[in-house]
Amino acid sequence: MMDLKRMRYFCTIAEQGSISKAAKVLNIAQPPLGKRLHELEEEIGSPLFIRTTKQMVLTEAGRFLYRKSSEILSQVNSVTRQAVDIASQKKRTVRIGVSYLYLRYFNTVFLELYRKNPDWDPNLLVSESTYLEELVMNKALDMAMIQTPADIRSFYVREFEPIKLVAVVSTELAENLPDRTLTFADLSGFPLIMLHRMGGEGTYEVLLNRLYEEVKDVNVIMKVSEPRLVIEMFRDGLAGAALMPESEVGESKHFRAFKIEQKEKLFRPAIITLHTEKDSFLPGERFLS
Repeated sequence: MMDLKRMRYFCTIAEQGSISKAAKVLNIAQPPLGKRLHELEEEIGSPLFIRTTKQMVLTEAGRFLYRKSSEILSQVNSVTRQAVDIASQKKRTVRIGVSYLYLRYFNTVFLELYRKNPDWDPNLLVSESTYLEELVMNKALDMAMIQTPADIRSFYVREFEPIKLVAVVSTELAENLPDRTLTFADLSGFPLIMLHRMGGEGTYEVLLNRLYEEVKDVNVIMKVSEPRLVIEMFRDGLAGAALMPESEVGESKHFRAFKIEQKEKLFRPAIITLHTEKDSFLPGERFLS
């Protein structure tokens, strides 16, 4: 009969995509983990994974079992933590990752969560979305406040409203622009500072493709991972334009922010956890007012 330990083993294999990766996360040897999975498949009477050379993909029966097991484990984790908190009367350590891309935006979100969870003892890490996704996958973070992942299968995702794209232009260059919503073509020849994550693809690639489609003279002078740094460069006298989320701009005499005509919803902030932890840290669908 399937117990909680085998549920956790199975869910970890599903989240990691291979027995070897799951064994590292669980800190156990591969052979006994593989044996537990084989026993579970025998008990169910059906394969739970399709084995490929690259990764293990859940079968239809596997997807059903993963969804139900995740719900059970999430409830067990939540009940256990609440019981421990009541027994110990201690604060609860919560490890949270925050993306550079939405530092100003998620500051407000985090503070509201913090006010609603007085038992939290939060540890915050600021980094880029790709790295924070990896830390959540490896259970080094409890949640991450990031750009919505391209592949959401391993995560429980709570998306927020998309954030508008704006062009932030240093004051001296802004004088050459019309006082209206801009097109990408209006930025032809402008020295551009582009937001760019160090690992994986993201909004940079989408924006660059749009620029090459619509702009005669694309002049990217630098790539920066953090909007806050771009803003500081403008305040220190850099002449240029940057395409970035409106939430991260603020106001300054050193630059102007222009709305940009856009087709795609590029900036999509979200909070992610593993499916097995979704109710442990963010109970209820409407956790923010």
